[in-house]
Amino acid sequence: MTFPSPEFGSYYEPRWPAVVELNFSDEWRARWVDERVLPEDAPVDYAYVIVWMGGFGYVTRSIGETVWRTVEGAPGAGEKPPAFVKRITREQTGATGQFELVGFFECKATSHNPSFPPGAVRVRPLYFVLASEVKDLGRESPYERRRLPVNEHLKALRQRYPEFETYLGKAADRYAMLRK
Repeated sequence: MTFPSPEFGSYYEPRWPAVVELNFSDEWRARWVDERVLPEDAPVDYAYVIVWMGGFGYVTRSIGETVWRTVEGAPGAGEKPPAFVKRITREQTGATGQFELVGFFECKATSHNPSFPPGAVRVRPLYFVLASEVKDLGRESPYERRRLPVNEHLKALRQRYPEFETYLGKAADRYAMLRK
């Protein structure tokens, strides 16, 4: 049995039926949960946001990095996931719009995880935003972004996140439905 970390006020019990297990580096073992609502007490420590507008997707990276990625990051102390994903999406791409939860990864820390004890449970949601506006990041931003046609955007994301390929497809399907 895994006990919650002190920073989380209640206990979150993961559901682990016999399903495909994903490896996030060697630090996490995860399973996908195909739900559009996060459990209320989910211990979210990281989130991913795919940004689309029209027929284009946006990738981002910190200045000086060489690999393009989707919007991602760790929420601040006490920051709720919806507020967090809106904030980092605006900071990393300048986008605002309609956010949708695609699903989430329930992750268990392995013995190779330097930040959590083995067996610690964390949740990593995958969102997408149907952007209504994309503003300039400004010269002071530590991020740069690139706009790509959706097919090239998904190719870049599959290269960066090979373990997410199935779930990127789910997000793309929902995006196409909302766009219609």
